[in-house]
Amino acid sequence: NDYSGTTSIRLQVKETSARIGINQVGLELSRIVLSSGQQQRSLEATQGDWERNWLSDGEPISPGDYTLTMDFNGSFSTDALGMYRVSFEQRDYVFTQMEAMYARRAFPLFDEPSFKIPYQLTISAPEDLTVVANTPPEEEFTEEGWQHVTFMATPPLPSYLIAFAVGPLESVEMEGLSVPGHVYVPAGHAGELGFVLRETPTILAALEDYFGTKYPYRKLDFIAVPEFAFGAMENPGLITYRTDLLLVGDEASGEQAVAVLNVIAHEVAHIWYGDLVTMAWWDDLWLNEAFATWMANTVLETHYPQYETELRLPQQFAFMSDELTTSRAIRATVRNDDEILENLGLNYTKGHALLRMLERYVGHDVWQRAIREYVKKFAWANAMESDLWAVVSEESGVDIAKIAGDYLNQPGFASVSVEESGAVSQTRYVRRDLQVENQLWQIPMNVKYKVDDKVRQTYLLLEGRNGTLDVPSDADWIFPDAGGNGYYRWRTSDRHFGNLVDDIDALSGREKIALLDNTEALLNAGSLSLVEYLRVIDRLLQDPHPLVFLPALEKIKSIANEFVTPDNRAAFAAFVNRSLSARYREVGMRGHADDSEAVVQMRPRLMRMLGEFGSDETLIDEAADLANAYLESPGAVEPLMALEAMRIAALYDDGSLYEDYIRAYLASTSAKQRSTILSAVYFDDPGVVVRHLEFSLSDDVQAGDTLRALGFFTYRLEEHDLIYDWLDENFDRLLAKAPAFVQPILPLWLAGSCERRNLDLLQGFFGDRGDVYAASLAKAVEAEESCIARRERHSGEFDEFLAQHAPL
Repeated sequence: NDYSGTTSIRLQVKETSARIGINQVGLELSRIVLSSGQQQRSLEATQGDWERNWLSDGEPISPGDYTLTMDFNGSFSTDALGMYRVSFEQRDYVFTQMEAMYARRAFPLFDEPSFKIPYQLTISAPEDLTVVANTPPEEEFTEEGWQHVTFMATPPLPSYLIAFAVGPLESVEMEGLSVPGHVYVPAGHAGELGFVLRETPTILAALEDYFGTKYPYRKLDFIAVPEFAFGAMENPGLITYRTDLLLVGDEASGEQAVAVLNVIAHEVAHIWYGDLVTMAWWDDLWLNEAFATWMANTVLETHYPQYETELRLPQQFAFMSDELTTSRAIRATVRNDDEILENLGLNYTKGHALLRMLERYVGHDVWQRAIREYVKKFAWANAMESDLWAVVSEESGVDIAKIAGDYLNQPGFASVSVEESGAVSQTRYVRRDLQVENQLWQIPMNVKYKVDDKVRQTYLLLEGRNGTLDVPSDADWIFPDAGGNGYYRWRTSDRHFGNLVDDIDALSGREKIALLDNTEALLNAGSLSLVEYLRVIDRLLQDPHPLVFLPALEKIKSIANEFVTPDNRAAFAAFVNRSLSARYREVGMRGHADDSEAVVQMRPRLMRMLGEFGSDETLIDEAADLANAYLESPGAVEPLMALEAMRIAALYDDGSLYEDYIRAYLASTSAKQRSTILSAVYFDDPGVVVRHLEFSLSDDVQAGDTLRALGFFTYRLEEHDLIYDWLDENFDRLLAKAPAFVQPILPLWLAGSCERRNLDLLQGFFGDRGDVYAASLAKAVEAEESCIARRERHSGEFDEFLAQHAPL
């Protein structure tokens, strides 16, 4: 479990200094020498704040050129962060995950993104193992059973992008790339890469075309990591992925295909934005992740139109967090590791939504020219958000920094009111009965309206609290978010809203989804009744397009979790069956050769909804049969159908199936099947709950999967006393295994039940456990309080709706 090494750094000291500050955590520095020519000085290390060691011998360090050499000893970590050891299928491996600030766990260095410098690695390992890193080998020799591999020096990199791996890895060449490339996998899994090998060249070519430059590093290798805290990591030359994202076999479809393609495109996009051009400090992590997310979506929309990813709205997910009064600005001063990750999810979603809105505002071609110029200008260097806006503003003639700053430097978003006269006003959106400081945004509005049986468009940059749209006062309706790209909520007159819902097919699929999501926001703000919201849902449940229907289905599922009680469960089941059964009969449980990708994406969730809330006994039995077929032969069932079938089977089981699930999990060598099984444990038997929580802490479950059980049982169990009883006894064990970066967000992981008793348990458990949980606990409490209040306000309306639409 131990290793040793040496770090050697060439320094230029520009001013007389008393000490040198380097970063390291958990290492023993056995020898520290500062050399200049023939002179050597032995330094001692003292511990400082922020995981910094101060190196000094008590004498001043004069200006000049030096070499700092540090011999160190360390132990492999076990939480999938830093330099860590993994035992997989009875073989041992070493992998790395250096972002955010985990390189300092592996070896002593300057571990901040502004130190963008070349690195050259030499790794010694048993000669029968494979050793790979960011760059190709430069020199290799073996001696007494050990191989010593010196890799080529990297181009300038921040420390969080250093990567290497050691173990019994197999590799398969990726053909059709502009540079050499391989996929490295754990021993015995080289035959599971067909889909990834086939599609990666398309993704790389699309990105090279967009940026107008070839891939800038010497090689493009992927590596499937069986123990991984994140989904993937964009290390140049050696991109790491969870095994279940790469080892998907020869074919993938539906949601699985979208997930794999999206992650690959995201990580490879980082090569240009994040690697070639790197943020100066963690304050701009939002842009690093948002840009790669936006770019990946652009690749899928343009090169994989069959998946219709334009019908996925990033702002939907951003709004859920950003509407809280406890939300933070996504561009905020970062002082420590916890603050880097505190807003991570919002960085992806709000940042993506903002970039999409700004791209649409200045125009695709202008935006692309600006991005190309930006990458060219800051290649191999660090850059800040302001540098990007300066280039976009110069190219477009628009002061983008002023617009973007409103969304980046303050939390929340606007609620825009549009009168029939065209008068427009804005205030900060807030849920009912909550108070926030009022704010203003510059809002690029793209507006669609109907007059004289014709649909027209107009535009407005709302720069102050009030403005005026150029629309006729006799318009039938106004839709204030044409294209569905706006990062704001909106409200029109009751007449316009009613006419718009009646004429909903005048909107595009993306616009219909935006309308649906905005309608829920109006409900939460107290501007709309639950019945009106359900009316919009009901309209979209009748939409012929599966991916427009699907968001309405998800809204119904959310409504069910909030409003369904033992007293109205039968009436709700009747409503579900009336609304969904005909469509399910059309698509069936088994796929067909001529199914569109939209149908493939819809089918699993439609089956789940009918199984969980429609209580269709025939479907439940069929789902159990499908689950058994998957356990016996994973290749016989599409993975997402298998997942939902197994969940349905677990929902109606007394716990006896649990043994079958775990037996199959332990016997499986398929990363995807193991992941599917872990995500299907929806049992509510108390004995099974405790057993599975214990199992999640065993060596049979990866550190990155430790919290899955808690998340699923939080959803599955109506009362959470059992969960907190277990946490009271096992919290330290949980923290010891789960990746450190997820620990500050545990309160959010355990929220979402919309039950007062469970909220009290949540607050009681985390309330006195320190500041590390304070931010996420505040968000969780606000979201739960809001949900509870909404249920109390509208439960009577819900029952009336069921009585009218699903009479028993």
